[in-house]
Amino acid sequence: MSDKSPPLEELKGMAKEAWGTLSDDETLSDEGEIQQLAARLEKEQGLGEEEAQRQAEKIFRDRR
Repeated sequence: MSDKSPPLEELKGMAKEAWGTLSDDETLSDEGEIQQLAARLEKEQGLGEEEAQRQAEKIFRDRR
């Protein structure tokens, strides 16, 4: 596991999503959502950081 804990990454993702929404930056908001999802996957499913990121991006793309 990396030196960044999933809860911290989830909080950073929440902040990024909120700031993207406030500033009308859709890309930043999307990055925040993906970051939150990756942190949850890492924590709840025990995935590695890179695998969690790949799966989060795929889930996000498929959702749209």
